[in-house]
Formats: sequence, C-alpha cells, structure tokens
Amino acid sequence: MLDPRPVLDKAKEYAMGPNLITAGRSYVRSAKYGLMALTLSAAVIGLGCAHQAFLPGTTIVKSEDNEKIVDTIEQYRKRLTERNIEGLLVLASEKYREDSGTPRSDDDYGYQGLQEVLKTRLVRLKSLWYEIELRDIRVRDKEADVDVFLNGSFELASESSGERYRRVNDYHRFVLERSGDGWKFLSGM
Repeated sequence: MLDPRPVLDKAKEYAMGPNLITAGRSYVRSAKYGLMALTLSAAVIGLGCAHQAFLPGTTIVKSEDNEKIVDTIEQYRKRLTERNIEGLLVLASEKYREDSGTPRSDDDYGYQGLQEVLKTRLVRLKSLWYEIELRDIRVRDKEADVDVFLNGSFELASESSGERYRRVNDYHRFVLERSGDGWKFLSGM
C-alpha cells in the first residue's frame, strides 16, 4: 500500500508557499483587493439601479416644478371646500380663460367672468366634498397641463326646487402658467 504522507506534505508546502509570512501577506493583499472590488461593484450596482422618486401615490416624477404645481392644486381644493372666493381668485392668472366645455362662445369667460361665476355658484353651496386625484403633469416651458380625476359631491340651495344634490366623477384638465416662483391657473377652475 502507498504511503499518503509525502503527497500530503507536498500539498501543505504548495498551499502555504515558501514561508508563512509571505503567504500571510499574499492573503492580506488578496483580501484587501477583494474587499475593494466588492465595494466598487456595490457602488456601481447602486448607481445602476437608482430609482426615480415619484410624488406620493402617483407615477408622476418628483421635481421642484411638479411639487409646486401639486401644492397649487391642493390650495385650490382647500379654498374651494372652504368657499374662499378671494383665495381662489388669487390662484387664477389674469389671463384666465374658460370655454365651459361647450362649442358655444356665449358661455365662455375670462378672469372677470370667473369672479362672477365663483360668487354666484359658491354662495349657493350648502355642503361640499371634493377630492382631486393626480393622473399626469406635463410641463412645457411656462405652462403645465395637469390631468386629474375629480371625485366629489355637493348640495346646492335652489330657490325653486328646494335643495339639490350632485355628484362629480370625471376626468378633468387644469392648465397652469408659471408665475414668479409658483403657478397660477389659466383654465379649469
């Protein structure tokens, strides 16, 4: 039978190198380079997998403009539910234009007409519940289109037929313009 000791001794010699000190340095050096390679690859993977931040509850990319637009729309919603006519007018551009969604031109109005519409309609509101769900924001230079889904209900006081309830569940578009450091409504209020 063959003696395995000479083969094992040669294997130990080969594994340990000519002396333990050199083998130890080699191990430390390879461990150091291995750690550097691992750190570098983790950094590259981290950069490659960076995700864009989105506005909460949406697929809309988070940006300074988008956040300001969302703040303006939330101010609109709050002021509408508070029936704050002056606060709503502050959010409207002096170039405000509304076509009322009809092909007729006799029901179109601008900023002055918006004042009248708000005064006559908001005074009739007895109760209002209103949510605005953001769908998309597209900023083009100094203007932005904001697609939303409106969900709400309100109670109107009517002189002739008593109180009337209405629901709103529909897609809608606000158009805003850059104004100084913020945004104002051009249409859709």
